[in-house]
Amino acid sequence: MGVFTSESEHVSPVSAVRLYKAIVLDATNVFPKALPNFIKTVEILQGDGGPGTIKKLTLAQGLGYVKHHVDAIDREKYVYNYSVIEGSALSEALEKICYEYKLMPTPEGGSIVKSISKYYTKGDEQLAEEYLKVGKERSSGFTKAIEDFLLANPDYN
Repeated sequence: MGVFTSESEHVSPVSAVRLYKAIVLDATNVFPKALPNFIKTVEILQGDGGPGTIKKLTLAQGLGYVKHHVDAIDREKYVYNYSVIEGSALSEALEKICYEYKLMPTPEGGSIVKSISKYYTKGDEQLAEEYLKVGKERSSGFTKAIEDFLLANPDYN
């Protein structure tokens, strides 16, 4: 098994507490609203939202589904770790993808979003640099869509 890592950082005008709530604590409601062309529904299949929870994201436009396993949540430090364990996001070469999001408040009231993605391949499979680049862009676009939704809906808590 090989492990390929990609890191990114995004500066957001949205506060860490608000962005964290939308991405982690209220994903079942926010994701389909913020990403209607990508995510149709989010449902909890097992657990209470905390570590060990399994979520199923049904993708829009017949793109299939993705199952997430919640690995860790730290509400006070705004950390969220989860793994994609099943579904259309996993190619033949991938066993799983693990993500770590960490949001840090900025003095201006916004936040810095640090993201680490780890791609676990099957056997001796290799991942092209382009694949990692696309994954990084998708992750950044995902965060930006949630941010845009929150900015357009300032009363959404």
